Amino acid sequence: MPFWNNINIFAKKSRDGPKNTPTGRRTQVGNGYFSTLSPHRSRTTDVLKTLRRIPDEASAIEFLKRVNPDVSMAVWNFVRMANQGNEMQFFSLDKKTRILNLESEWRDFAARINEISNSGLDGLIDQLHYSAYLLGAMGVEVEVTADREDIYDVYPVKPQTIEWELLEIEGRKTWVPYQWNLTEKVYLDKKHANFIWVPSDPDIGDPRGTLSMSPVLQAIDFQMQIFQDLQAVLHHQGYPKNDISIALEQMMAICPAHIKNDSVKLNEWLDSQYNNIVKMLENMPPDADYVHFDDIKVNMNQGANASRSLDVRAVNELVDIQTLSGTKQMAIFMNRNQGVTESWGSVQFKIFCSGITSCQRGSKRTVEEIARLWLRVKGKQAIPIFKHNIVDYQSEEQRLNVKLLEQQYHVIAVLMGWETNDQAAQEVMKAEKAVGKPSENIKASFSVRGDEVGNDKHSGLKFQSDVSKTDINYLP
Repeated sequence: MPFWNNINIFAKKSRDGPKNTPTGRRTQVGNGYFSTLSPHRSRTTDVLKTLRRIPDEASAIEFLKRVNPDVSMAVWNFVRMANQGNEMQFFSLDKKTRILNLESEWRDFAARINEISNSGLDGLIDQLHYSAYLLGAMGVEVEVTADREDIYDVYPVKPQTIEWELLEIEGRKTWVPYQWNLTEKVYLDKKHANFIWVPSDPDIGDPRGTLSMSPVLQAIDFQMQIFQDLQAVLHHQGYPKNDISIALEQMMAICPAHIKNDSVKLNEWLDSQYNNIVKMLENMPPDADYVHFDDIKVNMNQGANASRSLDVRAVNELVDIQTLSGTKQMAIFMNRNQGVTESWGSVQFKIFCSGITSCQRGSKRTVEEIARLWLRVKGKQAIPIFKHNIVDYQSEEQRLNVKLLEQQYHVIAVLMGWETNDQAAQEVMKAEKAVGKPSENIKASFSVRGDEVGNDKHSGLKFQSDVSKTDINYLP
C-alpha cells in the first residue's frame, strides 16, 4: 500500500480536532431573551409551595441552593474544598523536560480569561465544579480569534441549555450537542465550535450527566413540611397555657328564669357570658393577677401544661439523615457532628475528599483540553499536565517533613541514574536546570529505616528495612 494511503487511513481513524479550528463564539450569551440584568432579586415567601411548582429537577435544585440552608451549605463546602489552587505544567513531547516559558505565558492567559466575572481560571474552575456537582456536567466553549492566533475567552455553558441529537457523521452514528439560540439551531460539535463537555457519572449510552443532587429534592420537601408541622405543634404545645373552666351549674343558677325557659335566648345568654370571660382574659396585662367569681376556675398546673406528646429531636435526626445522604455530605461538614469520634471523622473526611477528587478529574480534563487548543493556536508543541492541589489538612511541620522526604527521594533517584540533575531540580525546586555544583566536602547520609526495627502488629513477624547509609558527594 502506498505511503500516502497509510496517512489517509490514520487521518480517518483519528478523533482529534477538525482540520480547521472553528473561530468565534457559537453558544448563546445569557439566556437568549433578556439583554439587561437587574441587581435586585425577589424574595420567595412560601419556599415549599414554590418548590413543588417547579417541574424540572435541575431548576428545583438551583432554587434550593438559593433558599435552603442545608443545600446552600453543601454547595459551599464542595466548591470551596474542591479548589485548593492548581498548577499547570508543560512538558516536551518526550515528557522529560518542562517548558517553563510556556508556563509563564499560560499564567498570563489564565489570569485574563473568564472576563465576565474577572476571576480568571480559578473562578472558571469554581463554576465547573459547581456545574458538575449541582447540574450534572461541565461544559465550556473556547472562543478563538478570527486570525486563529489566540484565544479571546473561555465561556462556561449551563448544561441544561444543551440538547442532543443522534446524527450519522462519516458513516457513524454519534450524539451531537446543539443549542437553541432564539429560533436558530446551533450545533456544537468540533466542526462548528470549540465546545468541551464532561458529564458527571453518565449513564451507559447517554451523553448527559447525572444529577447527583436529585435525591435531595424529596428530603428537603419532607424537611420543610416537617418544619411547618413542627411550627404548628410548637405554637400549640410549646407555649404555657391555662386551663380555665366555667362552672355551668352555677351559671344556670344565676340565669334569669324567662331566659332559662327559652332555648334560643338561653344559648345567646351563655354565648355572651362566655365571650365576656374570653374578652376579659385576653385584655389582661402579662403581669396581672386573676380576679374572678367562683363560677370560673383557673388551673395553671395541669391540663395543657402537664405533658408533651412530640419528640422533636427524634424527628430532626430522621430528617437529617435523609438530607445528608441527598446532598452527599458528611455530618462533620453540616454542623451535625453528634457522636462522631475523631477516627470516624477522618474516615468521613476521606470519603468526602474522594468525591472531590472524582469531580477534579473532570475539571482537569477540561482545562487540559483548553490548554491543548491554546497550544494549537499558538503554534507550539507541548504536553500540558494540569494538577489540583490536595485539600490542605496538614500542619506546617508535616508539610516540611513531606517536602524533605520528596527531596531525599529525588536525590536517591539521581544517584541511581533514574533521572538527571535537571529533572530533579525541576521537580524539587521548580527550577529549569540545576544551578552550580556543591562542594566536595558536603556529604549526606540517608538511612531508610523508619524505626530501627519495625514490628508487624497483625502477624507478629519482625522485619527490618535498610537502604544502608548511601554516601552522596554531590547534589542535583
